[in-house]
Amino acid sequence: MDILQSVLNAFSALTLSGFLQLVLTFVLGLIAVKYIARLVARVLARTSLDPSIQSLAANVVRGLLWFLLILILAPKLGIQVTSLITLLGVFGVAVSLALQNSLSNVAGGISVLVSKPFATGDFIETADGVSGTVDSIGFFHTVLKTMDNHRIYLPNGTLSAGQIANYSAEPERRLELTFPVTYACDAGEARALVERTLLEDERILRDPEPYVRVWNLSASSVDILCRVWVRSADYWEVRSAALERVKKALDGAGINIPYSQLDVHLYRTEKN
Repeated sequence: MDILQSVLNAFSALTLSGFLQLVLTFVLGLIAVKYIARLVARVLARTSLDPSIQSLAANVVRGLLWFLLILILAPKLGIQVTSLITLLGVFGVAVSLALQNSLSNVAGGISVLVSKPFATGDFIETADGVSGTVDSIGFFHTVLKTMDNHRIYLPNGTLSAGQIANYSAEPERRLELTFPVTYACDAGEARALVERTLLEDERILRDPEPYVRVWNLSASSVDILCRVWVRSADYWEVRSAALERVKKALDGAGINIPYSQLDVHLYRTEKN
């Protein structure tokens, strides 16, 4: 109310020349704000910054310019600059407390856009086990599109503070599969058969060299471990094809994949 009364008193005391000077200052300030804001936007557009960061930076500069214009006009309207700064500070604290979570998400969004742990189109998985393809990165949320075409909105504040696995960041990925075979078969022949069958797929890279070894003697099977490298884009198709090819090859060679089973041996003891 004091500020409003001061403004009314200042207006009532204005002379014609003072009023014209106030209007001229406002018009020139308005032109300067628009010109500088456009200039900053053009400079930012020439940089490699993300478009969202460019928009945010341009809006921040525009807000600062308007604040400077208000500070210039305040004395002419009978408003003390210190009072105005104090009022804006109190208002800013109130807004920050009310929008604490939203501001945290905005900060997280800026962090994601600047550090770039992932980009639009990448397939990622969060620490909570949520996975999908990045559809868009906003200031408040990052939108994932799941494999069954659902949209998941992740708060940037939580996302930037947690662990993120980016499966699209590297051009190549290692595919690891384990094939169990029975103890009755020749483990060496089974391993060689699995390796030949895998290498029939040209999408499996020869460098790094495929690794196929007898890896474990478990309770009911001999486990053959396969580690091969594929292009990230081929990962899921190669995985499905490998499982189908190896299963068919083992069946054709008469090598069984055992079921989990428990053998119970009974012993008869003779009574004296």
